Amino acid sequence: MSEIAYLNGWKSKLCIELDTEDNKKADFNRFMVKHFPSTEVLKKGMQFEDAARTGVILQLKARFDEAIQEGASHASLYNFFFGTSLYLRWCDEQNMTAFTQPSLEKYMNHLDNRVMLGSMKNSTYTQRLSIITVVFTQYLELPYHYFDNVVVRDKSDTQSFESYTKNDKKQLLPFLRALFKQTYQQFMVNPEKHINANRCKKTMTFQWKNKEYQLSGGISKMMCAGTYLLSYYTYANTSDLFQLKLPEKASTNVGEIWYTMPAFKRRAFKSIRIEMGGHGLDIPKYSLDFFDKLLDASKLISDDENSTLLQTASSKKVRRMKSTTLNTFLRLWVEKHFSFTDQTGRKLRPLVSRFRESGAQITAYHQGELANDIMLNNTPNTRKKHYSEGNQITNNGMMQDTMMIREEQVKSAVNTEKAKENLGINVLVIEQEHKVDIPSLSRTPNGGSCAYPFGEKSKKYTKKAKTQGLLKEGEQLACADLLGCFGCPDQVIVQSVVDIWCLLSFKACIEESLYQHLDASHYRNNFENIIEFIDTKILPSIHTKIRKQAEAKLDDEGFHPTWDGPKSILHFIPKSHKESK
Repeated sequence: MSEIAYLNGWKSKLCIELDTEDNKKADFNRFMVKHFPSTEVLKKGMQFEDAARTGVILQLKARFDEAIQEGASHASLYNFFFGTSLYLRWCDEQNMTAFTQPSLEKYMNHLDNRVMLGSMKNSTYTQRLSIITVVFTQYLELPYHYFDNVVVRDKSDTQSFESYTKNDKKQLLPFLRALFKQTYQQFMVNPEKHINANRCKKTMTFQWKNKEYQLSGGISKMMCAGTYLLSYYTYANTSDLFQLKLPEKASTNVGEIWYTMPAFKRRAFKSIRIEMGGHGLDIPKYSLDFFDKLLDASKLISDDENSTLLQTASSKKVRRMKSTTLNTFLRLWVEKHFSFTDQTGRKLRPLVSRFRESGAQITAYHQGELANDIMLNNTPNTRKKHYSEGNQITNNGMMQDTMMIREEQVKSAVNTEKAKENLGINVLVIEQEHKVDIPSLSRTPNGGSCAYPFGEKSKKYTKKAKTQGLLKEGEQLACADLLGCFGCPDQVIVQSVVDIWCLLSFKACIEESLYQHLDASHYRNNFENIIEFIDTKILPSIHTKIRKQAEAKLDDEGFHPTWDGPKSILHFIPKSHKESK
């Protein structure tokens, strides 16, 4: 064992202040001595055993500095730092030399044994291995063959986010709405009082189920409730919500307001836009009143150029909302004073990821996977991994419904409908769970939206489908006249980059279909009026920034998935009089 003493050797240049929510530090002084003492203890000048790895630690610190200059995620860098600290602690406990192949193999074998004993998940093991691999091979440039004998595991035990059941939402949403509404009303009466108050001073009250609660940090509680409600209405994830700037306002061709807020996704290296509109597209109409209130409150807290939509304040200091704020709100207030439980007796708490999953399930059920993909704005793998399984209680109920119906079909030799009738199952669990008021405005594949998709035109399609036996009693088809949309008074154009990209793709497919026609005259008779309407009536009214982003998207990514080229509109081309004879 080394006898070298480490006396008051803390150096500020070896400590990196990371730009994370909790202001984490990557203090490489702690790696220089054994057993990973805290920064505070190191600064006291006590004696520690030197770990004899100065060179490799300095190299690792230099790689962190380079990564920061290159724009690497500070949160990811802290994960690498923390993962390395776990490895070094184990090496010191086992008295093994760190950053060698033998110590790496024994450390990973130790973690593998924990997986087999059930004290660690496969997914956690895989994450630890991924971190160590990056640190060894990319940051320290050690050979890849160090990992030749390391066990590789899958992530089969990774659990996706579980959506809320209808019963869960009936408990959580009224509570969050009441909390936001009451705190908002008190805040608007005297904003300065609550902004200037110390966070421990009780300046608001909250009434719930005939009981009154005295609130300190009322602005934070108002904004926490607002964060959860916004996640439910927009399906956005936590990081995107916290990045939202105070929104711009863009008018649509029907004279309504559409709010757009850019948010940057670091891992995907792209900006997305969270949208809420006065038309009720994909969100309940009553959410617009909430959003207007949230916007008013946010502007009173701070309306500086760089202000975010979700912010809080106390003692005259304005701060951005962070995950730690939500965690404190849940742990120290909600769970202390209120008790919510699901149908299995498990503790129920509001979580952004679960609200997002709930929205994903409803959208996929009512509007299909394409609409769900647009709303979630994730890659197919991410959606499959995190937003595809729904809720366990609902899934079990659906399986039970299905098994009972199938059993009755076999026993009584009847069809599905008769089996449901025999069993008295009027509504399947999945139908009841996802029963919602579908917004009157519905997106159409040509990039627009329809204010009355089930109006007079839809009756023609419904009648025709029923005569052909394609619909059950009570079912109704929406209007599907995509060419007739242009010039129709019910058409609405939403100022969203994705929608305008879809519209431009539809227009481009029409223009490129010229060679599919008999001649130029045939093309003009079919599509000239539509192209002219898009060019003169729609595109000039689109916000310049949004239109340019949509055009760039068309150039960079090609056609919208709905339109894969001119052949995708062949069925729109009417046959000539000669061909139809």
